[in-house]
Amino acid sequence: MAIGDAMGRSAKGLKPAAIRQIFGAMDDFKDVRAILGKGIKNYRMKGLYGAPTQCALAVGDALLKNKKQFLQESAKNFQELAKSGPEGYFGIYRNHSSCLWRAVDLLDDLEEGQVSEQNSCTSLFTILAVPLALYQGKWSKTLARQCFEACLLMSRNRFEVVGTVLTGFLVTRFLALCPEELTPVDILREAQEVCLQAEAEYQQRFPEAEDEKELNALSGALKGLADKYNDPDFLPWLCEYANTYTKLDIRHPSQSFVLTLLPLALHCVLLPPDSSFASTLTQSLGNGRETETLGALVGAWAGALYGFDKFPAQWKSGLVNAKEIRLRAEAISIRRVKKEQKDLFNMEAALTAKEFEEGKRCQTKETKKASRMEVQSLDIWDEEESSVPSKEDRSQWRKFQKEKAKSKRDRRRNIPSMDDI
Repeated sequence: MAIGDAMGRSAKGLKPAAIRQIFGAMDDFKDVRAILGKGIKNYRMKGLYGAPTQCALAVGDALLKNKKQFLQESAKNFQELAKSGPEGYFGIYRNHSSCLWRAVDLLDDLEEGQVSEQNSCTSLFTILAVPLALYQGKWSKTLARQCFEACLLMSRNRFEVVGTVLTGFLVTRFLALCPEELTPVDILREAQEVCLQAEAEYQQRFPEAEDEKELNALSGALKGLADKYNDPDFLPWLCEYANTYTKLDIRHPSQSFVLTLLPLALHCVLLPPDSSFASTLTQSLGNGRETETLGALVGAWAGALYGFDKFPAQWKSGLVNAKEIRLRAEAISIRRVKKEQKDLFNMEAALTAKEFEEGKRCQTKETKKASRMEVQSLDIWDEEESSVPSKEDRSQWRKFQKEKAKSKRDRRRNIPSMDDI
């Protein structure tokens, strides 16, 4: 997961053609310094994972500290990571996604037993299922409930919640398989059934939520994938299908929308160019756009399927903070904290500070003078990246929310449409 996240982070927001032009194939950790100020606005340290893995670490550490109260501990970890970061960052999170800011900010008012007022469906919070699945090891009603509740802590969106349950199921399913035993249609039918159960549970829990036509949206996407997984027209069909459930204009399955991003990630794992972890991840990142979350999902699932021994050696050594990531993986597998583990906040604060300092040194005169027109003329970033507000906008966003939010219901209604259904 961390390797996929870190590899995808370098190309986040880039179109497939731009990835080919700038990096060739996404077959290793890429250095973004060559395009800083010429299409990329924010420096990203080579080999360093971003917010998807940070969010998973917050849940994983909470499980190790108090498995019975992991939701409360997770909330504390999320809030701790939002404190005292460098200029231009949201705390020490290495992500500029507004849905993450909102989710963490809303935790301040969240009482025990309540669910988030946010309605985001970007797929970011589906990653929370990965440490839960690794901790439990096997699929169960307990794991399904934990995935369900973990997502509700950050987003109450129907598609995001069901997608989180699906993510947890697939981690355990791939852990139980050898690559030569992989049968795509069987996996997809099982995944569809898991989604149907999660969708029914969501409808029972929130009977007033959304339109009835949205009830089986994700299970319907998986049914389409099972029916068309070898069809070259599957990806255009997936975009057309997703457009019936959102106000967004979905033109590419790698956009940040859970109804396309999760099926795309699963499609990449089930139909790799050859049976290897490396080719699966490389091919998936070539889709561009939301490569950070896509890489984390494919990395988690393909990693569970192929195993750690099949990872290229340069990926293991090139991942920043690999030792601590592995220590936490081992701790989750034995269900107890290892003495060698660093404190989560101190560890992530140091990594973000190091990235910030590196970024300052990379800010050449040409970079600082790069005009908005020059950036747009390259046309290498997709529209999703430019629509995300900068750190400086956060205070304005909070001011706007406070003025508009006379109640929690109002606050939910005022979430911008890019994250709404």
